[in-house]
Amino acid sequence: MNSIDIILERMFGILESVKSQRPELYQYLKQVMKYQGTFYPKATVIYKPGDQVHSAFFISEGFLTRSTKSEDGRQQLLSIFEENEIKAGPDFMHQSPSEFLIEATAGTFVAYITHAQMKAVYSIFPEAHELASLIISQHNRKEAQMRKILLIKGIQLVESFYKCYPKLIDPGSVLSDEKISSFLKISVSLLREHRSALFATGRLIHPANKHGK
Repeated sequence: MNSIDIILERMFGILESVKSQRPELYQYLKQVMKYQGTFYPKATVIYKPGDQVHSAFFISEGFLTRSTKSEDGRQQLLSIFEENEIKAGPDFMHQSPSEFLIEATAGTFVAYITHAQMKAVYSIFPEAHELASLIISQHNRKEAQMRKILLIKGIQLVESFYKCYPKLIDPGSVLSDEKISSFLKISVSLLREHRSALFATGRLIHPANKHGK
């Protein structure tokens, strides 16, 4: 199998864990999506506010983010989609213009399906409607859990965030401190202060120290 085949098999396993589907659905998706993979070697804007959202994504590696920008250019990070998640919001489902800035972090690989292809899936496999609803509900539960974490104060907030997203621990390697601090709704300086304290006390392990470096 080539790399996209392996990625799609992993995606099918995740879909099957949400709700069992007919094998024919997966065979159909494999034919439709077998050439539909994109690698982003550097941080890339996928959709800007007002853009038509043509595709939904399965994140094989890396992260997609959803954010807004204020009139003065400040970015507010709202959601982080990580490996093995599906990004398919209401703007994709209803083909309404995006309200948000959707970006891929450097090194992200996604498989994608277009809205036209998804409509064809629903016409052939109507039970896929329920699967899509369950996937959206699963993401909504994750967002609700994250909102609870964002109510935590002080150093525990930063610790909880990095324990949810351990691949973001290396400062600035994936997401900038400015984006993370906007997500946590704290200042950049406070983020760095708390993170340094967590490294110093061993509550977080700096990636450079994991192998005794």
